[in-house]
Amino acid sequence: MKCPSCGSPQHQVLKSKGNQTQELLLKCESCGNVYREIVEKPQPLEIRIIISKFEESEKGWVSFYPDEILRLDDVLEVGNERVRITSLENKRTARVTESLVQDLVTIWASSVDIPARVGVSVDLHGIVLSRKVEVDRDFAFTVGDVVKMDRTIFRIKAIKTLERRMRRGFAYANVTKRVYGIPVSEKRCNYDLTAKLVETSKVVE
Repeated sequence: MKCPSCGSPQHQVLKSKGNQTQELLLKCESCGNVYREIVEKPQPLEIRIIISKFEESEKGWVSFYPDEILRLDDVLEVGNERVRITSLENKRTARVTESLVQDLVTIWASSVDIPARVGVSVDLHGIVLSRKVEVDRDFAFTVGDVVKMDRTIFRIKAIKTLERRMRRGFAYANVTKRVYGIPVSEKRCNYDLTAKLVETSKVVE
């Protein structure tokens, strides 16, 4: 929108009314001219969203205005649930880190209102004990921690996150896919995951 007197695009909105169509009363910041403009308000777009909840996924639709920008890790309100964006697919079927809503086809997200489910693998000298635990999303796993899990006590030797494999440092549960450990004879532990187990034991030779 440009001032009809001087052509300047700089203006101040003095008054706005209307729903589908807005009538604006504008004041030019360059020459002070007051004029009216009528603009069409953009309509919200329905974008498909796929929400991961452990091994299951839910499909739905969310509404955003075409000129809104969505980014990875944005937290959205979907119904009564909060979800974090994990991937965005645009109309060129490309995965992007941010996008205008008008260019999107699908939003992938994960619920942040449920615990994180993390795999745990303990190498029992050639036999791997594989379990899964559910912990708070901000629970921190640290390489070197001594952990009790049922009748097994182990030391964490590596952590696999969504992006990489770590042999030092720590990672929060919400980005951790699997924890790897080796058995130890120590009796003092940093924490006990026994109450967090969600599956029966699996032994892989």
